[in-house]
Amino acid sequence: MTTPQSTPQSHQPVPYEETTDPRYAQEVVANHDLAHVKGNDYTLTCLCPRCGAALEIPLFEPDYRALLGARRAAAQPAPAPASAANPPVPISCDCLGTHDGRPADRTGCGAFWTLTLS
Repeated sequence: MTTPQSTPQSHQPVPYEETTDPRYAQEVVANHDLAHVKGNDYTLTCLCPRCGAALEIPLFEPDYRALLGARRAAAQPAPAPASAANPPVPISCDCLGTHDGRPADRTGCGAFWTLTLS
């Protein structure tokens, strides 16, 4: 899989809004790259499904299993519910692009989504 990349032209300066959509996780699962860092550590590279910014998100071994579980769930009509053994992993846009209305102590466009461990 090729590494997702954004360009200054692909980043959309949407206004800051804390928001989610089930399609965000599906888009990330469908278009991502995983790079092994060391041991059980990986970096998830993807584009923010809301603003298009290139993101590099550190993941640890349990979170990597989340990505695999989300990929399987995205291929099925209904996602499996989370349980104590399979907690959802929160992920959010942390880009440094311009987003009007973003609080000074925040990064990103406000988009967030979860991947479920499996």
